[in-house]
Amino acid sequence: MADDLSILIGKSGKQEFNVSAQELVTGRTCVIAQSGAGKSYLIGLICEKLLENSIGFCIIDTEGEYFSLKEKFSIFWVGGENADAQLDKVDFKQLAKKAIRDNIPIILDVSDSLDEKKDVEEFSSALYDAATEMRSPYLMIIEEADKFVPQNKDSIKKLEEISRRGRKRGLGMLLASQRPALINKNVLSQCGNQLIGKLTTENDLQAVNLFFGDRKELEELPKLQPGEFFVMGNISKIKTKIKTGERVTKHKGFTPKLIPKALGQMSDIKEDVVKEFELPEEKTAVVKHSRAMKLEVDKDAANAIVEKKRKKKFMIFGQKERVTKISLAYIPMIYVEIKMPEGIIKKSYKPHSFIIDGVNGKMADVSDGLSYNDGFSDMIGLSEGEIRALIEIVRDSRGLTASEIGMKTGLSESSVRSILTQLQNKRIITYAGKVRDPSLTSL
Repeated sequence: MADDLSILIGKSGKQEFNVSAQELVTGRTCVIAQSGAGKSYLIGLICEKLLENSIGFCIIDTEGEYFSLKEKFSIFWVGGENADAQLDKVDFKQLAKKAIRDNIPIILDVSDSLDEKKDVEEFSSALYDAATEMRSPYLMIIEEADKFVPQNKDSIKKLEEISRRGRKRGLGMLLASQRPALINKNVLSQCGNQLIGKLTTENDLQAVNLFFGDRKELEELPKLQPGEFFVMGNISKIKTKIKTGERVTKHKGFTPKLIPKALGQMSDIKEDVVKEFELPEEKTAVVKHSRAMKLEVDKDAANAIVEKKRKKKFMIFGQKERVTKISLAYIPMIYVEIKMPEGIIKKSYKPHSFIIDGVNGKMADVSDGLSYNDGFSDMIGLSEGEIRALIEIVRDSRGLTASEIGMKTGLSESSVRSILTQLQNKRIITYAGKVRDPSLTSL
């Protein structure tokens, strides 16, 4: 990649505005703007310009909106069912090596991932190791960066290391976020290049204050229009306001347009959403889904059940309760299918499935009528940290100390102790042993 290569990203007034490809690819850049201000559109444009100039990069796509780049360009899409490769079947180490060695652009689509943070952590570690070995320019673009390098101890450490030490390895980083106030300040401060669009929240304005000379400059940000950005740092000699250029591929992150149309008929709603208890002549309703239950109670049977429970009149006082309506109530059931690794020598992924009651979180068995076991009901309302700790407790039947749980989950020991206290107060776990270093033995 030639040092003097530049890419066009927009206009400043009537003048075209170019940035150094070398600085963009190997440096540290942040693209920041609130929702609807054109952040994702600008990221897509930058990706297009890199692809036009055969510059390798990887974009961490959290919303599944960058696959449209394939309309015009050759780019390897790792993600869900329709991608070039399935996320759960890819060897991240091999992917990272080939990406840097062969200059292959990649979309890492984690929008359907069961654990997007884990996938990003594993890939970023593989990419850093590959860059350390090959020392070739390559750019890592991270959408919704506040998810992966937040201002707390859950920040992905390898991304922090890339922000500090990636440049010498040729590994650049471009962070994109709507909420700079939530990004790890050590990572944000490493960004020598900034493209900052409209921001109105006071906390976010304060977070980008380090990039501006005075308060008056900061006060310009809420007045920006969608697609307008201030460009600063090593990619611009002076702070410059630009208007983003036009993309050549479709932007998938747009907000749906409001189109005036007539309101629907109120009389149609009841017919569509409320199902009366009316069964066909054979008096058995069968849903056509292969995993659905048969409805074995018909209207007459329902009436007979209700008759037994009606309150009778007492002597000459009172009247029988009247049945005015019998309706069929639908319980939301969630069908879950997961793939579990099996095998010691030759690993394969075997599908497993289960059904959860969408109201109470209990596991539902529909093989013979409807029955329940507790399932996930105890996890309803728990925080992410509580669930992570609980999973480790369940996995290890011998009992774990707070420090051991911290090591397995990546949480600090003080956080774990606070979480354990919360779980104990909710009567989900019990302690055994010394209070100062409790060992968890039962659920």
